[in-house]
Amino acid sequence: MSDNKTEYSYYIKVKNESARKRLGFPFAFWWKTESSEAAATARLAVSMLDAGFEPTDFAKPVRVNSPAVNELPPEGSFDTTF
Repeated sequence: MSDNKTEYSYYIKVKNESARKRLGFPFAFWWKTESSEAAATARLAVSMLDAGFEPTDFAKPVRVNSPAVNELPPEGSFDTTF
């Protein structure tokens, strides 16, 4: 197993209009430093559930470049306000 870790950032769109109205936001953002994309997506699902959201309310996560800003949400938190 490699010790090389990479930052994985994801944009997660709410699946449809009824879910957007019910949840009150159009998308979420999540990032974490992990050893593989498989580990990152598994932890994303756990973070989503821990935050009280169901994965079925969201489209497939899209990996994005990490934004170059000073105020990223805490690493590993499922953020709906970023």
